[in-house]
Amino acid sequence: IPETLDDVLLNGLRVSHLEQADDIIIFAKSPEALQLKLDAFFAWCCRNLLVINGRKSWWMPLGCRPVAIPSFNINGADVPLEHEKSYVGMILNSSLSLEQRAHTADKAARAHRISCLVFGRHNQRNKFPPRPARKLYMGLVDPHLTHGADVLPDSTKIATKKLETVQKTYLRKLLRVGPRSKVAPLFTETGVSPIRYRRADLAVRYLGYALQRPAEDLVRCAVLDSASLLAARAKSWVGDLAKALSLLPVPVGFEMPADDEIECSAKLPLLRGRLHENCFLQARPRPAPVSTFRGYLKLYAREHRTALTRLLLSDHGLAVERLRYEGVAHEDRMCRFCLVEVEDEMHALFACDGNEELARLR
Repeated sequence: IPETLDDVLLNGLRVSHLEQADDIIIFAKSPEALQLKLDAFFAWCCRNLLVINGRKSWWMPLGCRPVAIPSFNINGADVPLEHEKSYVGMILNSSLSLEQRAHTADKAARAHRISCLVFGRHNQRNKFPPRPARKLYMGLVDPHLTHGADVLPDSTKIATKKLETVQKTYLRKLLRVGPRSKVAPLFTETGVSPIRYRRADLAVRYLGYALQRPAEDLVRCAVLDSASLLAARAKSWVGDLAKALSLLPVPVGFEMPADDEIECSAKLPLLRGRLHENCFLQARPRPAPVSTFRGYLKLYAREHRTALTRLLLSDHGLAVERLRYEGVAHEDRMCRFCLVEVEDEMHALFACDGNEELARLR
């Protein structure tokens, strides 16, 4: 494929086309240059006894839609115009502003279908304990939720809204808690990173990889060209990455804010001030990690594990939680037995003496 004056330039390096196995994508900034390249590509295929699959061939304007729509052909056969198409697993959209939204919506739908298979009705008899369910998440769901994170940074919050919904739904099913449970414990108790942080981490790692490539490598040239666009106050991949990092709850930093959210939450008294699980063996007890797979999720008895999880994550049946959604003031959510104090977790576990059976069990 010959180079032309209308080729795309990446940091001064002329790029006429890209090849991925038998998938080839050809770039040009003018209709005349693109048709010239198509003719040259067809001639090369004829010389090498190769056939172009016309049914899989298409063209797409990227960015601004041309006023006069051009037509292209390969050996006299028209090449159809497409406004949205998949190439090497990535959904390309002629309107670049909607490209990420289309791709993440497709991946969110795929991840949701896998979640339904894992926790579907036909699996009710063999409910997955948290540990294998987490492995299934990392092996089957996470790849869809993070697909394209390196080349499509989350420059808007709405683009990843569906991904966050799928992730939170899966983790709630894993922990067997309801949709009203707090969000932060979903990550601190399982050791799974929030999807926005996970995708941002992958994008930053990809940036580091690209900058370490040789000077003539296309990936490095693309990143340097994107940095030049950012300096010129134009839209660019580096600019989208910077915006994605700035939109995180704690901008740029990767440490999750869940610790502060739990410490300040009135709904999670049993998760505040936790010590390391080996604190009794330590000369100076350390605080528990912010996010890790917790020991109580390894309990074998499903009923015991579910009851303990719901108690810790405030998804239980005590008055302090159930009357919250009926608009009852906190001080009026009285214990059903002693009618003296608020029926919260600490009172039910350690203080209530209004029921003999409860006191005997304690």
